[in-house]
Order: sequence, then C-alpha cells, then structure tokens
Amino acid sequence: MFEYFPKNYMWSGAVALSLMAGGELGQIHQAIAPLRDTEPDADAWAKAWDHAGATQAEFGEADLGLGMRRAAIARFLRASNYYLTGERQTPPGPVKMNSYQLGLAAFAKAAELMDRPLERVEVPSPDGVLPGYLIPARDVEGPAPVVVFYNGFDVTKELLYGFIRDEFADRGIACLVIDTPGTGEPLRLRGVPSRRDYEVPTTAIVDYLVTRPDIDPARIGLLGISLGGYYAPRGASFEPRIKAVAAWGGVWDYGAVWQRRWETASKSTSVPFWQLPWVMGTETMEQALELVQHFKLDDAIGHLTQPLLIVHGAADKAIPLSDGQQAFEAAGSVDKQLIVLDGVNGGAEHCNTDDPDPARQAIADWFADRL
Repeated sequence: MFEYFPKNYMWSGAVALSLMAGGELGQIHQAIAPLRDTEPDADAWAKAWDHAGATQAEFGEADLGLGMRRAAIARFLRASNYYLTGERQTPPGPVKMNSYQLGLAAFAKAAELMDRPLERVEVPSPDGVLPGYLIPARDVEGPAPVVVFYNGFDVTKELLYGFIRDEFADRGIACLVIDTPGTGEPLRLRGVPSRRDYEVPTTAIVDYLVTRPDIDPARIGLLGISLGGYYAPRGASFEPRIKAVAAWGGVWDYGAVWQRRWETASKSTSVPFWQLPWVMGTETMEQALELVQHFKLDDAIGHLTQPLLIVHGAADKAIPLSDGQQAFEAAGSVDKQLIVLDGVNGGAEHCNTDDPDPARQAIADWFADRL
C-alpha cells in the first residue's frame, strides 16, 4: 500500500480511503504534508482536514457564482470527503461534531445540484430513523433493482457514495447508501450504538423499499464494506427478500479481531481504540470487548441461501484473509464466490483501498448479473 505516513498505518489508511472516495492527492498533500515529520496529534489532524474541506467548499461557492455547476458539485463532494476523513480519527466532542456537520452540509449541497439529484430518504426502524441517499438507476423503464450499501465500522453514507458513485446506476441498478445503527447520523446525532442482530435494520429497510413504486421488490441486493462484511451477510441470512449479498471485505469473528488488536496493542487498525466503546455504546473498553464477542457469523451464515460474493485483500492487515475464507466456507449459499485481490490484480490491503477499482467493478458486475 502507498503509505503517506510510513510509520502510521492508521493515518496512511485514512489517506487511501479518502482517495478511494474521490479525493485528490495534490489537495490532500497540500493540507497534511506538515504532519509527516511530526508526532501524531489528533488536533493537528482535524485542523488540517477541516482546512482542506473549507478550501474546497469556498472554491465550490466561487464556481457556483460563475455558473460552473458541475465544477461546484465536484468541489462540494471533495469538501465533504475531507471533512469526514478528518472526523473519523477525531474523538467525540465539539471538534468532531463541527467537522461532521460541515461534511453533511457540503454533501447535501452537492446532492441537490446534481443533474439527477440524490434523494435523501429516512427509513423508520426500531432504532429510529435510518437516513440515506438513493442514487437512481439510469435508463430503466419501470421499477429498478436496488443494492443497499452498508457502512463498515468507521465510515458514513457520504463516503459510501464516494466509493461507489454511479457504478450501479450505470448498470441500471439503484443504490441506497444508508447510515444504520452504530454508524453515521444514528451514532453521531442520536447516540444509537451498533447491534449484533443486523437483520432488524435490514428488515426495516426492505419494508421501506418494497413500498416504493420505482423499486422492484423482487430484486433487492445488499452490500457491506469492512464491518459491513458482517452486517450484510448477517442481515441477509434472516431476510429472504434480499436476493443477493456481497461483502467488500469478509468478516468471520469480529470479536476475536478486536481481542487480538487489544491484547497486542496492534498498530494495524483503521481507527483509534476509543472507537470500539463509542460504536458499541459502552462506558469502558472491557465492556465493549465483551459485547463485540457476539459479532460473529458462525450462527447465521449457514442459513444464507442467496448468492454470496466476498471480495478480500490477500495482505489485509486489519482483518486477515482467513476470516473471509471461513465465512465463505460456512455460507449456506450454493451460488457463492470468493475473489482475492493480491496487489497485482487489484488492491491487497483492507477493502482493497490500495487499488480499489478492480473490486468496485467486480462487485457492480456481480450484482448486475444477479439482479
């Protein structure tokens, strides 16, 4: 992987993720180059990315003033990306909330300006409203198939949009990028933690989608990235109206992953350790480690009968390839495929962030074949 910070896996991974979501290396370098030769400092990190976001937002407003709408959209999307990239590593508090709100606002502005505006949707669920954006399918007559795209442990629906953009839309498939329990708005604005039984939000989302006249209720797919590689297969295992499911990064036993990280003081994590109690909704790390032990697929994925795709990096330092292989072997699906990218045929790191497009294209084509 290209390591912008050779001695800091977490920050280097954040740079790679920002690039994957549409960031520009020159802009990123201009903002964070002063941090390369300093000790890690969360405040400096947040300020650098906030400055990058503010700069792009200002340029976006200037472009709008000149009538350059599409240029402005690109600026606002990058502004959102940069605000949210900095926010991921910033501990809960006023600084984090400010970055997050600015990221939401920049994204909403871009969404409104698009030729085919993204529709903000709010799905009722037992955990309260689950907010998302629906990316409409292109060139489809009648109800379209849809893929629901789940966050992982530390991203948001706005970054999900950057990861997938119009890849599904161009294949005649709508895509719903959505914040669910333990992610995005539910976590940050309402304190809703994650939950083991992800079939609950999955069923709520499907209940919503089948009411829409523009969506084909017989062609609903589900995709999850990183920890979404647990959320999506778990949800589909108990929700038969999901017709195909994919994990962009396989997960088998997430509790064991975190126990290993904690015991070894691992440097190969995408986020600081404080994030586990925050996402799990606990007061202490010990309580979080106990709760996350239940986030494993051994009692669920055997029930899965729908087509399954797992895409994993051969050199994934965050969640080893063996986890993806175990999930693949245990899955009850007859139609199942494991794609391993090795650094030559695509990105070998976590969620293929070092070269993500081969994974992105394979996932979109796989869903197009099955929906």
